[in-house]
Parts: sequence; C-alpha cells; structure tokens
Amino acid sequence: MRSVSKGGGHYALADRWVTHQAELAGGTASNNAWNNFRNTDGTKAACLAEQFSLCAYSELVLGATDLGMHLDHVKPKSKFRNDTFSHSNLLMSSIDDIGARGLTAQDVFGGHARGNRHHPAWFIHPLKHDSRRFFHYASDGRIEPRRGLSTRDRRRTGYTIGIMNLNAPVLVNRRRRWIEEIEDEIDKLLGDVAALEYFAMAELCPAGDQLRPFHSAVRSRFGALGETVLARHCAECL
Repeated sequence: MRSVSKGGGHYALADRWVTHQAELAGGTASNNAWNNFRNTDGTKAACLAEQFSLCAYSELVLGATDLGMHLDHVKPKSKFRNDTFSHSNLLMSSIDDIGARGLTAQDVFGGHARGNRHHPAWFIHPLKHDSRRFFHYASDGRIEPRRGLSTRDRRRTGYTIGIMNLNAPVLVNRRRRWIEEIEDEIDKLLGDVAALEYFAMAELCPAGDQLRPFHSAVRSRFGALGETVLARHCAECL
C-alpha cells in the first residue's frame, strides 16, 4: 500500500467545505450533503494525480479495469461530518457500482468493502506515511502482514486487510498474474544488469503521470535495485 501525499485540492471542494462548516455550526447540514454535491470532477482529477492513477488501496490502475472508481472518505462521512468535504480525507478507490459491475460480496474490496468501519488506531491507510511497511505481497497474489512486525502491528495489518477485503478473489487473481509476469521477466534478465535496471525503471517510475499496477508488490520484487532506481530516477514514488 503506497502512501499518498495530499495537495491543496480543488477550489469547488474547498468552497463547499467552508459552507458545510457553517451548516454544521448552524444545525442545517443535510445528511445527504455529499450526495448532493455534483462538482466532483476536479477533486477526482486531483486525487488521481496524487495517486499516479492507482487505486489507493488495491493499486489497480484506475480507468484501466472493468471495475470503475469512486471517491472514498478515509474517515467515513457518517461519523466524521466535519471531514465530508476535506480534500485531505479523500482518496480514489476501485469500484463505482457494485451491482452494475456484477460483483459478488466476496469480490468487493476497497472503500466499498470497508463501509463506515473505522478504528483510528487500527486502520492502516495510504494517508499514513509508513503504510507500505506493514504489508507483504506473496507470489500467489495474497497480501499479508510483513514478517518482523510487532504483535500489535500484525493485528493492525490483519484488521486492515480484513475490513478492506484486500484478498478478494478477483483482486488476488489479478495480483498473482501480474506478479508472475514480473518474476518471470526478472529471472530472464538476471544476467544482464543494465537490462534489469531498465526494466525496473519501466515498472517503477511513472509513464507520464501514471504508475504501473501493483506498484508496492512489484517494488518488493526488485529489492535493493528497485530502491536505487526509485531514488535516482523517480524519488517522488518512494
């Protein structure tokens, strides 16, 4: 799970935030305030740029799958009404409409899987600067707690994987296939350092403003070489 650095956000969202705070203070805020807010295109674009077009939770490329996408409130708007229109509380997550996409409950992941569950001390999310250190990506496509974590951090990681359903079958299958392709290509290039470094650059650095799928899982496959490539060529993705 990559950490995401948030910027200032879109002016329409900022304006609505100010109005919403006044409505909350005056007791006139609607429970449907977010659903009634139609000017989300600028916010979506800003979030996509901050996330290099990757789903904040699954690291699928948004717009390149058959699942769609939606703006997710990290702190659920039903429980944290002050943050309903806070850009710092919004991330782009896979899946727009569960029914329209024909997904079963076991294949729903990301923001839609979590719903309004949020434990501030246990939920690990991309707005935390160290979110990547908690997760290990197995070759079979599963995500699991990284070895060496404390007991508490293992439990936090398990909690996060569970409520986000990050081992949804549809996600595990896609992750496994991608990891297998990466590992096969790395094996072919082990005798050619220059070619392997070029491959690492192609997989880990942005092409335009977009990263390749499953960036964290792929990054772990390149080991020290991957860290060197990121530091030299695209430090913004560290």
